[in-house]
Amino acid sequence: MSGSDDKTIRLWDAANAKPFQEPLQGHTDWVGLIASSPHGSRIVSGSRDSTVRLWRAIVQPSVSFSPHDDDALCDIAQLLEGISLEDCWQISFTLDNEGWIKGPNNRLLFWVPPASREPFYSPLTRLIIPRTAIELDLSHMAHGNYWHRCHS
Repeated sequence: MSGSDDKTIRLWDAANAKPFQEPLQGHTDWVGLIASSPHGSRIVSGSRDSTVRLWRAIVQPSVSFSPHDDDALCDIAQLLEGISLEDCWQISFTLDNEGWIKGPNNRLLFWVPPASREPFYSPLTRLIIPRTAIELDLSHMAHGNYWHRCHS
């Protein structure tokens, strides 16, 4: 594991010195402190942005921008189409420069207004201290072929 002045955390394969997955993103300043739980399921990071974040080290097949499991996206089948369960740990979600949250295969998920972009919860974040991040409840989100159900 490594923290960086690019505001990310990277998990490395010690055998080949290559990253396991996309960097963990969410801090707004350099990451100087990192530790993992004894079983490796959680990572804690400290940043110059005055936050401490608790991360899931392995992505479950769910999507959430909140620490509350009830807020997760219920139907992820279309979102993860073409991705095997073995590859779920490699799934990344990014917030691009125009404010779009992009999921697997660069699929557009939703747009985030400029004022809400910096303190945004990322899918792997489990906790932020102090509690300054914006959380989303995706439990009723309509997406993919079901977008038309958003008004039902």
